Amino acid sequence: MTIYYTTTFFILVIEMIVFCILVLPLPSRWRRALFKFASTSPLVGKALNTLRIIFGFIFVLFIDAVNRLQRIEEGEENHNHDYGYEVGLKARKFYAQRNLYLTGFTLFLSLILERTSSLIIQMLKREEELEYAKEEHVSTTQDQERLENMEATYKNKIAALKLEVDELRKQEKDMENLKKQVEQQSEEYSQLVNRHEALQQRAKESKKDI
Repeated sequence: MTIYYTTTFFILVIEMIVFCILVLPLPSRWRRALFKFASTSPLVGKALNTLRIIFGFIFVLFIDAVNRLQRIEEGEENHNHDYGYEVGLKARKFYAQRNLYLTGFTLFLSLILERTSSLIIQMLKREEELEYAKEEHVSTTQDQERLENMEATYKNKIAALKLEVDELRKQEKDMENLKKQVEQQSEEYSQLVNRHEALQQRAKESKKDI
């Protein structure tokens, strides 16, 4: 196997390992930390750009393997039952098919990895949004409970103040009644004083006449 097909095989093995890591039932915290590191690390970004270039070369190898396989199949139709030539042709066909499957599976798995990673990233974003919505709901519920408690407290205070106002109104009425009684008694006292003075004046006049 030539060096570029050996490299393609190692890339395929790495893709299989990465795919197994992606589908492992890891905790959300670990998965989120892993994808955060992969999305923010400059080394990972450079590695992905390099892999895109390598996948371009692998695609060229895939096209070359398809062309070779077609030429070999055409050669099978035109051979003259030369067993040595036929054995060599079968070997070339085997290597061409191997290279075709190797490059094809590598490209196909790269597409699957890209789609799987994008789906996992979307899933993690939805989980974060769900957690944020739950926190917002909890805080909103707490705020609502606090407002309800404050409203109940204010209602109790208002009821107590209304009772105090009613008591003050009753006291005010009692004070008005008491004031009226005092005024009446004061008028009666004034009348009694006037009568007493009049009687004293009459008594003095009667003494003078005697």
